[in-house]
Amino acid sequence: MSNILLTDAELRALARARVRLGQVRGTLPGLHPSPWSGLSLEFSDHRPYQPGDDYRLIDWTVYARLRRLVTKVFAREAEAPLYLLLDTSASMAQGEPTKLHAAARLAGALAFMAHRSQDRFCVHRLEDPRDDHVTPRRGKGVLVQTFRVLSEINPGGQLSLNRALSRWARVPRTPGACVVLSDFLTPGGYAQGLHSLYNARHRAAAVQVLADVDLDPPRLGEVRLLDVETRRGRPLVLGQSAWRAYQAALSDWNQQLGSLCRELGMEHFLFRADVSPVEAAMTVSTRGGR
Repeated sequence: MSNILLTDAELRALARARVRLGQVRGTLPGLHPSPWSGLSLEFSDHRPYQPGDDYRLIDWTVYARLRRLVTKVFAREAEAPLYLLLDTSASMAQGEPTKLHAAARLAGALAFMAHRSQDRFCVHRLEDPRDDHVTPRRGKGVLVQTFRVLSEINPGGQLSLNRALSRWARVPRTPGACVVLSDFLTPGGYAQGLHSLYNARHRAAAVQVLADVDLDPPRLGEVRLLDVETRRGRPLVLGQSAWRAYQAALSDWNQQLGSLCRELGMEHFLFRADVSPVEAAMTVSTRGGR
């Protein structure tokens, strides 16, 4: 991969952005909305007074009008460590630019946004179990190291998303914003792995990166299909009917991924490998924060 992960112009475009993936279940104070109530400067709601409530939180204006004791409830903001789970398997080497190059640049953009909002962040290569225990940190030095790792990653090997995501989710860690960057084209599927992230209380998003050859394969007649991860192949006559069947199967596969994400309360994003990392990161942040 190229050693230049993001250009100066791209970094300037990202400088004022923040990662937003909706409510997070973190416990430490931060800048992200939390489902729990707490003390902050942002008023959220009222609830009936209960014995033991702080008298300073009673809304006396409501009592003056309605003769009812109610307590002010304030929104709570929590820290949201950002976990970037990156598929670096052999299938991510496809395309020009490659899917891995696009995914790494998007991961770098999201890490930079987390750095600017003073969140902790880290990158996990899903093929390497040693990365499961990497802990998120903050700071300029961490960002430089993250950029170096992302710019030097090379694709290779075979990946089971279900096994890798389930293994990663079993490691105890602070719930946060979890972004899976992959083509999601894995024979075993992805449902078990995404369920594992949900059960681990992470606010997750599935970012699917596909190359032109995935979305629009050539129509060449007699070809030999090769699985780049298992190296197994089979001959095939690739004509219009086979091409249409492939397009229908890919569309159905992606729709199932989107439906599962909606069921689990996750966002699903589909980007081409030539997408701008700034545009993609802004899209993930904007839609993910709803």
